Amino acid sequence: MDYKMLKYAVEEGVAVITLDYAPTLNALDENMARELEQALQQAEADPAARTVVLTGAGRAFCGGGDIRYMKAHCEEPDFGANAMAPLAGNLSDIVIRIKQMSKLVICAVAGAAAGGGCNLAYGCDFVFAAENAKFLQAFVGIALMPDTMGGYLVPRMAGPHRALDMFVTGRPVTAREALELGFVKEVVPKEELMPKAMAFAKKLAQGPTHAYAAMKKMMFVSLYSEMRKFRDAEVALQEDCAGTADFREGITAFLEKRPPRFTGR
Repeated sequence: MDYKMLKYAVEEGVAVITLDYAPTLNALDENMARELEQALQQAEADPAARTVVLTGAGRAFCGGGDIRYMKAHCEEPDFGANAMAPLAGNLSDIVIRIKQMSKLVICAVAGAAAGGGCNLAYGCDFVFAAENAKFLQAFVGIALMPDTMGGYLVPRMAGPHRALDMFVTGRPVTAREALELGFVKEVVPKEELMPKAMAFAKKLAQGPTHAYAAMKKMMFVSLYSEMRKFRDAEVALQEDCAGTADFREGITAFLEKRPPRFTGR
């Protein structure tokens, strides 16, 4: 399959999906979301792939949403309903797909994992982080709420109070803190990130993958069976936020590199 925004390769039983669109720091726009969904489908169906590694090229794993696109279109009628809600739905569907895949998905994060990129990483089965990795629920800076299943995953992983702190402040969570909170399996120097993640993935690829698939099904029934219901509520709330004056002010302030002046409307 011909991808323009990511790369797909298989190495010793491991499908490697690399987000690779430098102009937007691998932002999760509609095009990236579509290609990532296709790549995950390809990995699931690929008999040569027994495990999956998801990573990002360049100086960030994923910069979150494409703010310039949002700014260019936010004044359009029903922008929330026509653009933001479908994108939020597609991104949440990707996380649900990862949870329902029969193959284990390992995420390797270097640099920033912001907004949807943060929750995409958290949605994987294992996360390896470089020492320079930062995880940010950056939505609040542009007056949005967490999407990409963040509101479902983070409270269950870190507890409701820690989760709300991350959502409300948008503060960066370092790789070490992410390790302590259980978001991350291992923190390594940046140059060791892919070798470590690949070694783990290759080891799993040689294991009882049918049993791994059963374990993932068990985990889904135990923890994630309400994801679809939550996804619909998340999309509706994000659509509402994307229609506010605060959202338009947030993206304008971000691009102008100044503090936003929110009014609560």
